[in-house]
Parts: sequence; C-alpha cells; structure tokens
Amino acid sequence: MCMIDRGRGFTLIELIIGIVVLAAGLTGILLVFNQTVMRSADPMLQQQALAIAEGYLDEALLKAYADPEGDAGCETSRALYDDVADYACVNDSGGALDQYGHGLAGLAEYNVVMTVVDVSLGSGTNAAAARRVEVVVTHDKDPGLRMVLSGFRGNY
Repeated sequence: MCMIDRGRGFTLIELIIGIVVLAAGLTGILLVFNQTVMRSADPMLQQQALAIAEGYLDEALLKAYADPEGDAGCETSRALYDDVADYACVNDSGGALDQYGHGLAGLAEYNVVMTVVDVSLGSGTNAAAARRVEVVVTHDKDPGLRMVLSGFRGNY
C-alpha cells in the first residue's frame, strides 16, 4: 500500500515570506552592484590623468634650467619651449596636447595647467637654485578629479 505524507512541503504563506526575503536580499545586492558600476570609470580617469601629468612633467624637467637664448618669457608654441620657465605658460584647458600642440585623441576633456616657481634648496652656502614645476590635471566631467604632480629642476 502506498502512503502519501501530506506533512512535507511548503505552505503558501511560507512561499510568500521566502519570496519577500529573497527579493529584499537581491535588492540590497543590486544597489551595491549599481554603485560599483557607476564609479567603475574613476580608476581609468585617474590613471589617464596621472599619465598626462607625468608626460608634461617629464617634458618640462628634461629642458634646460635657463633659457639658452637669454630671453625671458614664453615662447610662441610648446614646440619652441627650450627651458623649464617656458612651461609656466602652459594652460591647456581644451584638452591635453602633445609637445607640438596637437590634441591627443580621447583626452579632450582633460585640462592641464603648469606653474614654475624659483626656489632655493638647502640653506646658507650650501643653497642651490632650483625651479619647482607643478602640473595640475583636471577633468571636465569629474570635478572631484584633480591630479597634482611636482618636481624640481636644479641649476647644475
């Protein structure tokens, strides 16, 4: 004789409570996932800003400390920059540019501003003249992104 045990299984109320608990858990997980996806481009923007800042800083620090022609002031284009002080005139607010003034593909929303300040390293007779070069990179669509790099060019 075959007996059916009717005591096993779920009631309708247990199923509804289970569905509600499962839905609440999935909602929490999806909210966390949504926040993660919304900010997933931030590391890429920061990495690109860092690469841009490093490129500008390296370009400036590789130039001579003093102008070889002896004239003060900025050259007419970055292709003619021949000393560190010329980079105080860099204000690329329409996108990052290469050293010849050409826009870099995909980087039109980055803004670059450079400052150059004369400083003295050390004190007394051991003091050495130097120039502090600072590069600030920002992004049009992410106002919280501000990458600042600085370096020194000594007069040796």
